Amino acid sequence: MNISQLTSSTSTSTSTNANTTSSQASAQTSAKATSSASPASLAMQKAGARLQSQLDTTSAQLSSFGKLKSSVSDAQLAAKTLGGLTATSSVADVRSAADRFLTNFNAAVTTAKAAASVAGGSAAEASNANRVTADLNRTLRSNTANMDALRKIGIKQLSDGTLSVDVTKFDAAQKANPAAVQSALAKIGQLVDKAATKELATGGNVSDSMASLGKRASTLQAQQAGMLSMVEKLSTASSGSTGYVGYGLSAYLK
Repeated sequence: MNISQLTSSTSTSTSTNANTTSSQASAQTSAKATSSASPASLAMQKAGARLQSQLDTTSAQLSSFGKLKSSVSDAQLAAKTLGGLTATSSVADVRSAADRFLTNFNAAVTTAKAAASVAGGSAAEASNANRVTADLNRTLRSNTANMDALRKIGIKQLSDGTLSVDVTKFDAAQKANPAAVQSALAKIGQLVDKAATKELATGGNVSDSMASLGKRASTLQAQQAGMLSMVEKLSTASSGSTGYVGYGLSAYLK
């Protein structure tokens, strides 16, 4: 049973109790009960809706950071694979590893932006998500030599922070100097691996936001449970307890 149903049953219960007296007294008592119970019921519904809205938003933001954690982890694994390429790696293996890295890196950048733009979400967590994007971009741009090496093999960073590859240029570089291609990929892989480790570690932007949002969700759920308990008490209380309920309700209206 939700808060609206419980608050509605409260008014019904109060009116039923009033019928134990004469019809005239019953009508007067019912009118008084309705006038006193309605504000509490409406306030309870309003507070319940506010709590549910906050919980929905927090849950959505927590879900977005869960996806971000997964995306950053995937990018890290793909980055590690670049560092594992050797002189015996086939052309197909190198191409596959590069494609996987670009796909997962781009997904991490895109997911971070999505986590920062959850409607009504916490500004602090949105800021953390933006920092993930900035950190990933900075990782690539911080070393001019590495970026030049990537451009020579057909990989460049676009204005939105994602990476693109000129397949023809990449394949030509592989044929001309496969060692240089593997070296460029290995270096950028090491940098992204390091950045991802920082984001996912305790104290990192992703880890801290997930912990903060998880705690907030638990708090809101506890408040919601407390309100439901209060409404259940209201539904069985006499009209004379409305003041007590209003006092307890004040904690949810702040």
